[in-house]
Amino acid sequence: MQKTMVITGGSSGIGKGIAQYFHKAGWQILVTGRSKSSTAAVAAALPGIHTLEYDTALNDQEKPLTDFIRREWGGRLDVLINNAGHVVITPLKGITREAMESMYRTHMAEPSMLTAGCIDFLAATKGQVINISSSVGIKAYAEMSAYGSAKAGMNMLTKIWAMELAPLGIRVNAVAPGPTETTVLEKAGLSTDMIQMIHESEKAAIPLQRRGQVKDIVETVALLVNSASTWVTGVLLPVDGGVSIT
Repeated sequence: MQKTMVITGGSSGIGKGIAQYFHKAGWQILVTGRSKSSTAAVAAALPGIHTLEYDTALNDQEKPLTDFIRREWGGRLDVLINNAGHVVITPLKGITREAMESMYRTHMAEPSMLTAGCIDFLAATKGQVINISSSVGIKAYAEMSAYGSAKAGMNMLTKIWAMELAPLGIRVNAVAPGPTETTVLEKAGLSTDMIQMIHESEKAAIPLQRRGQVKDIVETVALLVNSASTWVTGVLLPVDGGVSIT
């Protein structure tokens, strides 16, 4: 029986890299994206992959995903990757309730609702949840009140879920990428000059003296999924070139 995986936010960046890796390995994969154009692009690139629109910035988005798992995969799910998200830069002066609520909904509330809806599916396979967090949820940065605290919240959820779901044989772990070569800053609306300045500053602050590549994160996720790490749960694994320990 083919193994099954759901990847939220799997139409670009780290999520797309994970989808490519496991598609090549022969898994059945459901990828979500926020628009039909983004999901259509990944479906064209990876024949046989399943796609659905899903936006963690909105409430009550999980039912079409759980309906799909029940209908198409017989209610079995091996791995859930909570990857969907985006960044909002929020200086404390002038911060808005909308920005705070958006980050908490995107990185904590909706992943919680989706994971809750998948518990029975994951219990059927003794499966695993992997949350894609961030080094920003470990190390404090100025102007990151909303995003940083939301990712820190995701890190704590990882530990809580690991304890709560262990009796069902479900493992829950998190991977916390550092500065990685994706389009996340462009999507946050930053200018090219600002992005270049941030990249240079980040590289200088990373002990291993380079920004991450998507494959760095993908290979770490693959390690958790593919290895005999069946006694590993509740772990937050930074993959950040050492930036979170500086």
